Amino acid sequence: MKDFAVGDAVFGVCDAGQEAAYAEKIAIKAAIVARKPESLSHVECAALSLIGLTALCSVEDTLQLKSGETILIQGGAGGVASFAIQVAKHIGARVITTASAANHDYLRRLGADQIFDYHSQDFTKVVSGCDAVFDTVGGEVAKRSFAVLRPGGRAAFIASGSAAPASPRADAVSLRPKVGRDRAHLDRIAALVTSGAVRVPEITTYKLSEAAAAHKVSEGRHLRGKLVFKVR
Repeated sequence: MKDFAVGDAVFGVCDAGQEAAYAEKIAIKAAIVARKPESLSHVECAALSLIGLTALCSVEDTLQLKSGETILIQGGAGGVASFAIQVAKHIGARVITTASAANHDYLRRLGADQIFDYHSQDFTKVVSGCDAVFDTVGGEVAKRSFAVLRPGGRAAFIASGSAAPASPRADAVSLRPKVGRDRAHLDRIAALVTSGAVRVPEITTYKLSEAAAAHKVSEGRHLRGKLVFKVR
């Protein structure tokens, strides 16, 4: 390895299939780590890595969102969606999102142009003509998201299993982003955050001994931002 020296501060992700394990040390490929910006802590980088990769692969690579387009991002307060909102605004798109009322101020600070409360509003009745949809919720929300697309629109899904749901419309495309692991995307995450284009998400930290409690919070699917375990 010629890119880094012993003691260099780096951040990255586990290779696909290597997730779901907790350890103080792990061997991973140099190709899926990047140099940690001095302005970011290790906890912040841990929170950013996978959500940033997923958001970039979905919004930039898969949907290929363009300036001036309108996108609906479902489940805006989650880690991936909150990063995606900021990326979409950085691109120059108009961003609509869904979230509980308690998260609306948070999402406005991230740049969302319009926010609907999924508890009290049916998004299919108040949103229409979108160029793109990015769904992070799945289930019925995913299936109903096609209704808000304009003819020729496209939708990307990350919470509907390994394949995107079939589009019920001949004039709308359904896509499942391929979230690769590579340094180029990690470097882009670092550049977006250090430039101020994207903010670090709200982070809730847990001790490793509190893993069971953290999993309960995560499985409830109403967490704002990201959970991070502090091993030491």
